[in-house]
Amino acid sequence: MEQLRAFATVAEHQHVTRAAAELGLTQPAVSHQLKALERVLGLAVFERVGRGVRLTADGRALLPAASSALAAHRSLQETAAARTGLLAGELNVAASNTIGIYRVPAWSAGFLARHPALGLRVRTVNTHDAIVLLREAAVDCALVEGPETHHGLEELAVETDELVVVAAADHPLAGRRSVGPADLAAHRYLARERGSGTEALAAELLGPAYRAGPVLELGQVDAVRAAVLAGLGYAVLPLAAIGDDLVAGRLRRLATGRPALGRTLTALRRRSAVSPALDAFWSHLAALAKGTAGMEAAGPRAAQRADTTSVHGRSAGGGQGVVEGGGQGVVEGGGQGVVEGGGQGVVEGGGRPRPRRAATLRGARRVT
Repeated sequence: MEQLRAFATVAEHQHVTRAAAELGLTQPAVSHQLKALERVLGLAVFERVGRGVRLTADGRALLPAASSALAAHRSLQETAAARTGLLAGELNVAASNTIGIYRVPAWSAGFLARHPALGLRVRTVNTHDAIVLLREAAVDCALVEGPETHHGLEELAVETDELVVVAAADHPLAGRRSVGPADLAAHRYLARERGSGTEALAAELLGPAYRAGPVLELGQVDAVRAAVLAGLGYAVLPLAAIGDDLVAGRLRRLATGRPALGRTLTALRRRSAVSPALDAFWSHLAALAKGTAGMEAAGPRAAQRADTTSVHGRSAGGGQGVVEGGGQGVVEGGGQGVVEGGGQGVVEGGGRPRPRRAATLRGARRVT
């Protein structure tokens, strides 16, 4: 298993030294494990490229099977740990950009408080890549926001959010009572990359104005938000990310005359997945969706009382904590701390992340 773990970690980083640092091993030790694995398999799984490495065609073919074997090994450990109340184990999650930055801290707070010894590793990627990682068994669960195909996967709707067209308060578009396709086409559109859940819906929200003018494409939701605040153009952004900016007047919502566009923030898992840690997290997310998270310990009567009120779209959790940026992140321990984008970050401690209020869509479709 150590050889497979080294193989999967080096494949993720495409760098032996960085993988060794994550595994807590020396670079020669990881290189030795890779050579031993190649001897057993009779195949070369990596080739050196500059200072890094990349998978060979054989390595790419073997990686999904290696990931499945590691997931099965974790499941074995967690099954044993489940008999003593989840006192060990790790849960691997792929979260889309918006959810990873603005929802995972609040969603995971109560779960980590109940299972403080359980490790939680979160990769922040776009929606398409999160689903790919889930199907390849590289993660146990995916938290996504886009209209991707989920065939063969179990789905759980956790919250609703809304996409809005915005510009900086001092941008020329912000002073207009309404903006049409020609108005938008005259200014720069600040886009997310292809594969982003937000970008997949932006065409529907913008209609004929979508990418009709100059485009600046950015890879993270916070990068797009920063570009809008800097006055570089207009963008389609989730209320989950910019609610505070709208309230403070830093951003203005543009009246495009098109219907408001809501979306569901969804959890996904493989139907064949067997993991006590995943089952516990799934139950926690289901309680969040019903508005009963945090009341499980108070018994069924408290949960029943909460279930009589409509709280759809509200986050749970309290305390402190911030998640910033994108890239890959690791969340471990009980909550308090920071996950910073652009590589790997770690959250450790016993606090609870600060919640952010989700957007709630009620009643008929609005016109913006």
